[in-house]
Amino acid sequence: MIAYMVGAIIAGMILTLIMSIFRNIKNNDEFKSWRWMSFFAVLTATAPYAYSEIKTKIEGEEMQKAAEATLKSAKVNGKLQYFRVQKSSPTSATLIIVSKEKTSINNAESCVLIATLKKDPKKGWKPDSYEFVDSFERAKDGVTFPPYW
Repeated sequence: MIAYMVGAIIAGMILTLIMSIFRNIKNNDEFKSWRWMSFFAVLTATAPYAYSEIKTKIEGEEMQKAAEATLKSAKVNGKLQYFRVQKSSPTSATLIIVSKEKTSINNAESCVLIATLKKDPKKGWKPDSYEFVDSFERAKDGVTFPPYW
């Protein structure tokens, strides 16, 4: 998450630099670069989350059962906490699935998967493949873009 925020700040700096190059120089004394840098950093940090939230609100309701079926086929010992739609087309979709799994060490360990769903015209969304991204039980320690946990 720290690297994600540093990346957003660097993107904010670059966008501020580009904006300052192309702005009108008559307004030189009114330009506050730190405000624009902050604005662009917040924008670049929140835009991927907003995109995922909107995609999930629009298309996610019919993918709920497929996300739960993915957890069952992955043998995750827990329930679906939430999922987010990352990409979708009329025939396939990519999800980030987060569940809270009961392990021998922790009663609520986060387990993060990236799953691919395929759409059957008659049966709806069905799991196609999955990959564990972050799971202590399975010795996986990775991150998604944007970071979910």
